[in-house]
Amino acid sequence: MNKSTRNRVAVAIYLVLAVVFFAIRGWFVAVPTLFAAVAAATNIKDGGIMIPLALLASAAGDYAGSTGNFIMQVAFFAVAHIFYICDFGPRRAAIRSNLGYATALAVITIGYLGFVLAHIESQIEFIAVAIYGLIIFTMGATAIFQQRPHKWWYVAAALLFILSDSLIVFGKYIAPIPNRSLWVMTTYYAAQGLFMTLHLNRKSLAD
Repeated sequence: MNKSTRNRVAVAIYLVLAVVFFAIRGWFVAVPTLFAAVAAATNIKDGGIMIPLALLASAAGDYAGSTGNFIMQVAFFAVAHIFYICDFGPRRAAIRSNLGYATALAVITIGYLGFVLAHIESQIEFIAVAIYGLIIFTMGATAIFQQRPHKWWYVAAALLFILSDSLIVFGKYIAPIPNRSLWVMTTYYAAQGLFMTLHLNRKSLAD
């Protein structure tokens, strides 16, 4: 089986696992992302280790969330975003050409974060969400500022991840969201699936 075929099989398995989650739920939430981490790790030689580590930390965050441990969920996802930042950051493009996009992301993210924080009563959760919000913004900004092929697919994945987390905190602190799990997990699995696919198709760290 050549690399291209193997990658398509990995993506197909990931999609099946993501769909199966909606039937099983609970702890199974971590299985698709854990598979993505293992699949991405098969391309460490060409693609580096940061994205596989980010996916692995995300799987840990998924499991923590399934047990109701919100603080640990936030902590693991913060670590995942730091790994993504470490992957994107070294491949910076000219700042000026991307400043408008990053500024728009900053205005939206910081404005929304402030809105959410105003509704959080727990001091520990306030601090955790504030720090996490800044980290995930940095992840999105470094995705925008990087220079590599398929850059905008990385940006799309980052924005989907941000959207998923935005829905989580809205539903937790502000108001119930109809079919919340469907929206949160669809955007989340789409983001992680994109990251996995992009990593699997790397031929070098510059890709």
